Amino acid sequence: MSTEQHRYPRVLIVSHQVLARNTAMGKTMDTYFSGWDRDAVAQLYIQAEVPTDPLCTDYFRFTDSDALKSIVQRRRKGTVMTEEDVHPERADPVEMGNLTGVYHYGRKRTPLIFLARDGMWKMSGWKHSGMLEWAESFRPEVIFFASGDYAFAYRIVDFLSERLKIPYVICCFDDFYLINPNRGLFLGKFRQKQFMKVVRRNVDNAAGALAVNEAMAEAYRKFFGREFGVLYTASDSAAADPENAEKHGITYLGGLELGRNRQLAEIADALRECAGPGIPEVLDVYSAETDPALLRPVKEHPGIRFHGPVPGPQVPEIIRKSKAVIHTESFDPVLREKVRYSLSTKIADSISSGTGLLAYGPAEAASMDYLIRNEAAFTATSPEELREVLPRLFTDEAEYRRITGNAKALARKNHTPEMTQETVRKALSEAAGNNADEQRIKV
Repeated sequence: MSTEQHRYPRVLIVSHQVLARNTAMGKTMDTYFSGWDRDAVAQLYIQAEVPTDPLCTDYFRFTDSDALKSIVQRRRKGTVMTEEDVHPERADPVEMGNLTGVYHYGRKRTPLIFLARDGMWKMSGWKHSGMLEWAESFRPEVIFFASGDYAFAYRIVDFLSERLKIPYVICCFDDFYLINPNRGLFLGKFRQKQFMKVVRRNVDNAAGALAVNEAMAEAYRKFFGREFGVLYTASDSAAADPENAEKHGITYLGGLELGRNRQLAEIADALRECAGPGIPEVLDVYSAETDPALLRPVKEHPGIRFHGPVPGPQVPEIIRKSKAVIHTESFDPVLREKVRYSLSTKIADSISSGTGLLAYGPAEAASMDYLIRNEAAFTATSPEELREVLPRLFTDEAEYRRITGNAKALARKNHTPEMTQETVRKALSEAAGNNADEQRIKV
């Protein structure tokens, strides 16, 4: 709640995904803004989803479908949602209907798809969708922009900032700037050049800039020539479970994209090869993934038990009851570049839980490097090392206590909700305060 000691400005969140406690990004945003009054937070988002988080009660949605219809029908309004439209009981916020196939195709992220989608948004009527009027009625003092890899979102933030005469703070959760994964494809270099023109203008004009780990922040300081603060993701389960809690099995919770589906199949293979007392025979996977191509390696593997999506409130209990949870990144040369500076949002929950974390992936990935340096997980950077680590994870109790102890200490150091909430509050309040001072000077 707001206090006299701390300023909590009225904030407009702009992001692709809706606030939802059962998605990684939604849960992260929930933690960042849980200190705000509900009526001081609003969200503008793009995905065809419905709110499942009562963090705020004022939403505006303008989707790809709305953008396309605005071109065809000339007039298309966005959707305003209020408290009555929040559905915390839903396990999955996605509401795609007959656009499911289009959504999956769009996730391929080829240069042509990037250019086509950005082109569609340029021609669309989003500026006349009721978005500005809705934002004006909310009266925000500052914008929090969860950046992504599509230029149109940056243009939306630029537009709202200019028209509302308010500053914005950009937060980078994944790297879309330093490496062009499509550089070898037709139009790959052209698309990245066009994208970065928009990005650089947005970053230059931002009142504040944040990155989700130190490696990314340091790289961006050099690349953009401006200061970037560090905003780690937080866990609300920093109070670890009792050390004598019963724990069984190995679990993965999360998405299956970026080669993670095949990594899970490799881990399941290794479990079967390492079969012995205490080592589970089956890997449990919880995911809201619906793309058949991504699901196939998981659902067809005899050593994987696929459970589908799980409601957000159940996730901490599943983690606590597991002997081990998994974080994995692909060894594919192209995919490993995409995650080089990313720190998974699930790592905070994993290391604070008291459950052992198995991290399997290339050593240069920021998430793997972070866990290796702090000895906060059972780490494997090759298939051979994976087969050596698995027996220790499930049979060496002294090592298990040492690693989970390191993990909990790291969580207390970098990932408490209080720490991340204060970082967000300070960045946004400084931006809003400086803007208010400038407006008074002009008057």
